[in-house]
Amino acid sequence: MDTVILIRHAESEHHIRKLSGGWTDTPLTELGHLQAELAARRLRTELADIPIRLISSDLRRTQDTAGHIGRAFAVEPELDWRLREFNNGEAANLTRADANERWPEPPGPWSADHRQWPGGETWREFHRRAGEFLDELEFDGRLPIIVTHGGTLDTLTARWLLFDEEHVSHIGFATHVTGITVLQKDDLGHRRVERSNDIAHLAGQPGHISLNAIL
Repeated sequence: MDTVILIRHAESEHHIRKLSGGWTDTPLTELGHLQAELAARRLRTELADIPIRLISSDLRRTQDTAGHIGRAFAVEPELDWRLREFNNGEAANLTRADANERWPEPPGPWSADHRQWPGGETWREFHRRAGEFLDELEFDGRLPIIVTHGGTLDTLTARWLLFDEEHVSHIGFATHVTGITVLQKDDLGHRRVERSNDIAHLAGQPGHISLNAIL
């Protein structure tokens, strides 16, 4: 059975500074480092001595998160730019308010070929870029742990489930910071999401989202 673990990065400076995400490249906050450490400890405890392969987006917030996991397992993260968040082009490094004022979002849902920001990606381009990584991922006896971003986690999950790329801009799998998602494919080729957005390791910690907060 092929298994892939996806984990979203911890809280980043762009969250608290209300910057547009995407390719805006900021490090983790102090709370983010705590969240990443809690996630790393949990993964190490649950996976015990299972050999892992750790792969991360090359943006700072994912590298910082992967660093905690790598130290827990004594492995070095591999970096792959295809795991970056949605390319937001000229909106990178702007506040969300400034980006929305310059390029107001049209009514949705958007087509797969909608390009929100100059220099940015369409949803189709994003799906194909991240999907290429997943299609080429080798299962060599080590469990892949992929440290990535919320939007990339969405598109990797959609690719795993073989969703039509015409509809990828309409799909969302909610993920909180350090949320863990587990994808599996059995020997018959059946694909499933075994676990989605698991943040039990954050229970009782700042940044944890209770059910009341999302209902």
